[in-house]
Amino acid sequence: MDCYFAPMEGVTGYVFRNAHRRFYGNITKYFSPFLAPNRSRKLSSRERNDILPEHNKGIMLVPQVLTNRAEDFIWAAQAIQEFGYGEVNLNLGCPSGTVVTKYRGAGFLALPPELDRFLEKAARGMEQMGMKFSIKTRIGKSDPDEFQQLLLIFNRYPLEKLIIHPRLQTDFYQNRPNFPVFQYAVEHSSNPLCYNGDIFSEEDFICFQNQFPMVPSI
Repeated sequence: MDCYFAPMEGVTGYVFRNAHRRFYGNITKYFSPFLAPNRSRKLSSRERNDILPEHNKGIMLVPQVLTNRAEDFIWAAQAIQEFGYGEVNLNLGCPSGTVVTKYRGAGFLALPPELDRFLEKAARGMEQMGMKFSIKTRIGKSDPDEFQQLLLIFNRYPLEKLIIHPRLQTDFYQNRPNFPVFQYAVEHSSNPLCYNGDIFSEEDFICFQNQFPMVPSI
C-alpha cells in the first residue's frame, strides 16, 4: 500500500516534512500545505520556499493548490511545473470558515455546476502541459447525499488520484468518517482512490486495510 502524508494547514511544510522523513520515512508521496494564487500571480516567499526542490531533496512532493478559478489553478500549475514537478493537487477539503465563505476548499463542493466547469478547463490545461493532477475532497458541504453528484463530476476527468476524506465540511474534524459513503466511492469511482482521515495508530491502519483491501493508498 502507498502511504501519503500532508501536514495540517499552517505548518511550515518543508521543515516538518524533512523531519518526518528523517525520523519515520516510508512515505510514497508528501503533499504540501496549499498554495493560494493571488491577483498578482506571484508565489509568496513562504510558498516558494516550501516547494523549492533544494528544500525537498529525496522527497516525492506534490504541491497543493487552493482556488476556485481554473485560470488561477492553471497558472499555479505552470509555476509549479517550472520547479520540476509533474503533479499538482487541488484542495477541495479545507473546512475553514474563511476559506469556505469564498467557495474555495470544501466550500466549492456546494457549487457542482461551477466545479464541473472548473475541472473541465483544468483537465484541458493539465493535458496540454503534460502534467498530472489529483484532487483531495470531502464528501459534500452539509449532506452526504451530495456525494453521488460530486462523484459523477469527478468521474468525467482523468485524475491521478481521488483522495477522499469522508466527512462533510460542516463536520470539520468531528464525528466519525462516513465509511458507507467511502464504500460507494470504492464501487463507483472511475479514478484510483486514496483514503484520508482518522489514522492515528498502526491498529487504525490495519483495520482500514482489512475493511478496504482494494484501496491502494492511504
